[in-house]
Amino acid sequence: MLPFHPRVSTRIRRGTVALVVAALALLATAVAPATAVVTPSSTRASAWLASQVGPTGEVNISGSTQSPVTQTMYAAQGLAASGEQREALTRAMTYLSLGAHVEEWVTNDGSGGTVAPAGSDLPERLASLILLATTTGLNPHAFGVPATDLVSRAQALYELTVPGYYGYPDPYSSVQDQSLMVIALQTVGSPPPTAAVDWIVNQQCSGGSNPADTLGGWQSFRAVVGPLIADCESPDPINYSGVDTNSTAFAIQALALFGRSTEAASGIVFLRTAQAIAGDFVGGFPWFTGGEVDANSTALVLQSIVSVGQSPNASAWTVGGSNPLVALQLFQLVAPGADAGAMFASWNPGVADLMATYQGMWGLTLTAFPFPVLPSITPDRAEPSVVPTFTG
Repeated sequence: MLPFHPRVSTRIRRGTVALVVAALALLATAVAPATAVVTPSSTRASAWLASQVGPTGEVNISGSTQSPVTQTMYAAQGLAASGEQREALTRAMTYLSLGAHVEEWVTNDGSGGTVAPAGSDLPERLASLILLATTTGLNPHAFGVPATDLVSRAQALYELTVPGYYGYPDPYSSVQDQSLMVIALQTVGSPPPTAAVDWIVNQQCSGGSNPADTLGGWQSFRAVVGPLIADCESPDPINYSGVDTNSTAFAIQALALFGRSTEAASGIVFLRTAQAIAGDFVGGFPWFTGGEVDANSTALVLQSIVSVGQSPNASAWTVGGSNPLVALQLFQLVAPGADAGAMFASWNPGVADLMATYQGMWGLTLTAFPFPVLPSITPDRAEPSVVPTFTG
């Protein structure tokens, strides 16, 4: 992505009546599903993810540039969506529970592009681990060996640098980070302050001098100076900037959970305008409107659709004879082989991709955040262990 260059001229929360009216017409009651939707596609994806989990719970795919801890976290988040392959998920959680691995995951090691100081906790990573621990029946207040209180560490980030915000605002992920944080805290019974949810609302593109093709959506971050907030920027799939479907999908899920139906509905309207109406993956979603459809973005939008009580199979989401779920399934490798069931990235067709697969699972199972808590494994419920098959 390119550096963020704010244009400060739009006052916070100036809206347009027409957008809200149209949005509310599309919004159903937001009710998260009680269980994941298990299909042959999700079962195949779960099996592939499980096959990457080694005997000690570590995922270490040959050729990956990500650490084993990061890879294991990704695989576990995918497996948690479906609730299948519980033996592999349990092994992965055992590996992630080691104190050194917890710290590696939740703290900034200084090697990335984040603005947070090295050694500081990262809100998105804390939130994702809180959600994962909760889904798998573990205690986020005393997670790992030695035990650490993930929830207290998350709460300690509140208004560290910016009113209403957790941690350090990152120009490339702030809306996503804040959305996951408020979802995680609400899920574990530690509701965030209203100002934290308002922060997400205030980041929405809602009129004023914002471009028409941004209305209802969110971009990764809009800087605030005094009473003013930077104008939204039109989606730019060439330079990967402006309002995007990913930030919007995370924000919608958070606001739906907190009953902010008007703003969530406006976000749904924006997503409708971003849906691909032609091409090999018609019905799917790009990261930025007009760009190439990818599995991750399509899966995140599916989560947001579910979070507001809509069905991706409904006519409102059907274009060119396809819909987001159909488009997402086209990214799955189906030919027999070690990588059958995995999903591929749009920029690397035909090659199994861990990130595409684990986030793709969220869409394949039609499961919005927070995921349902998985039932305890009993002998008659447990699947046989999957023999690890490591792939490149």
